[in-house]
Amino acid sequence: MTKKLILYLLGILILFAIGFFIYGNLPLEISRKEDIAFGNILIKNIEKYKLDHAKLPTEDDWSTLKKLGFQTQELEKNPIYTADSKGNYEITFVEGFDPPYLIWNSIDRKWKIGFPKILSDSVETDLLIFEGNQILFIRPSEEKFESLKEEDGIYEVDSDFGFAIQQTMDSLRLKSKYKDLKFKVITDRFIEIKDSKKGPLKIDTDTLLYTTVLTSPGKEIQIIKMIHSMGYLDPIDEFYNIK
Repeated sequence: MTKKLILYLLGILILFAIGFFIYGNLPLEISRKEDIAFGNILIKNIEKYKLDHAKLPTEDDWSTLKKLGFQTQELEKNPIYTADSKGNYEITFVEGFDPPYLIWNSIDRKWKIGFPKILSDSVETDLLIFEGNQILFIRPSEEKFESLKEEDGIYEVDSDFGFAIQQTMDSLRLKSKYKDLKFKVITDRFIEIKDSKKGPLKIDTDTLLYTTVLTSPGKEIQIIKMIHSMGYLDPIDEFYNIK
């Protein structure tokens, strides 16, 4: 009986693995059918707005974006809309905060899995640049939080994250083994990591709210999404090989 049960469970696991593999290799038009259909409606509405007004809607014009179909003020709602002064725009479906994402932009004009290409023009003037060993705690600005405050659980998330990063920063200040690490709470919209493994990496922090980002020269950045009261010393020790 036990042997049959083991074989049965093994068969289920194999079928699950096969199904997961098949799903992961389906064309985007099938695996992301609903997102793409919704995105295409938004694109059509944006194109009409651009034709009618001879300009793109701005990212912070929430009233207009809502009329075009965007869910603009809800945490983790998709997609994110980005535009620049050259008339380019991008629609990004963020899942789990970790890129690559499902993206469509007016330059490539096709749906793909990739990294955001279009950033706001404020990147040129407001871009925070980081290099070296950096620990970045990303929180929403006061203005951004204001737009999220009606979201269920947002106050608890903000409080828990604030408590966790305060504990972490206290330890980083007090323990000598962390003396070579720099850390900062980030509320700015755009940042650039100069010396990551993949070269200069520009990030729209609206896609990384309430996360901790670890950077080091020549390494891929690590994004910590989990929020808990114990802080983040364990993943920090592992990432920087600190004993």
